[in-house]
Amino acid sequence: MKVIMFWSYKGGSGRTVAAANAAAALAKLGKRVAIIDLDFEGPGLHHVLGVEETEQYRNGTGIQHFLRGDIDDPDRFDTEVVIDLFGTGGPLRRFQPEIPDGAVLLYVMASPKVTQVNAAQNAQVATRLRSLLQLFRHKHEIEYVILDAASGLREAYSIAADVSDEILVFFRWSIQHVEGTLHMIRYMGLFKEFDQHYIPFRVIASAVPSDEELEGLDENTKMSLKRTKEEAKKRIGDLMTKYRFVPADVFHEIPEMLSMKWKESLAVFGEGVSTYQSMVEKLLQSSEMS
Repeated sequence: MKVIMFWSYKGGSGRTVAAANAAAALAKLGKRVAIIDLDFEGPGLHHVLGVEETEQYRNGTGIQHFLRGDIDDPDRFDTEVVIDLFGTGGPLRRFQPEIPDGAVLLYVMASPKVTQVNAAQNAQVATRLRSLLQLFRHKHEIEYVILDAASGLREAYSIAADVSDEILVFFRWSIQHVEGTLHMIRYMGLFKEFDQHYIPFRVIASAVPSDEELEGLDENTKMSLKRTKEEAKKRIGDLMTKYRFVPADVFHEIPEMLSMKWKESLAVFGEGVSTYQSMVEKLLQSSEMS
């Protein structure tokens, strides 16, 4: 089982939408997947996955209750917190014809009512999260776990990173996002430089304007924006090369999609191959995940 953490230094990177779509794309490719919302202070996966009308969401019980020890019984956890998205009554049941036999997508919701899970004061949080992952591995035969971790270097980052095999770092081509991503690369570089445990990561640019979108701008503005992007891209590549990270560049770019700006939803079903599915297929090939 492989655990992949979706993370961004700044909010607004499109991380949560990408996590939901990547999980759905893996299921569409025949994998057994679980996606866990670890953004305790601002959970959003339930909107993208459309679970607001489920009994579990209305009850408000989430993974925080398990991590804090409020729920100990695995069967109760499965019933109250885990939603089989393609199962009977699941909110994605309508897409079942596109899912190969044996594939599954389980969603572990975060309670919108509980924001605190104090890992610093409760050493059992990491142990309980690991036990949960083992439950998914053995009981549900899950192959891939997607963690939607809160942005920034805070408690939720540590909780997620502690159990992750790989991190996908999402950012936009803006000053704050680029600088934050560079900060993260330096942070991971120091771990590597001093032989400390660090997690392999890939950098993914999100909401990238297309050439068509730039065509409406005057030539000076258009060239200035392209130059800014190329300079930032070089800075990222140079820093990753310095610390001998592979790949030493932006791994994937997700184009700006107008429909996703206002209606954050799943885009991997239907005809054609979405950019999210392309990202997942690229990950499968490069990481030899399959």
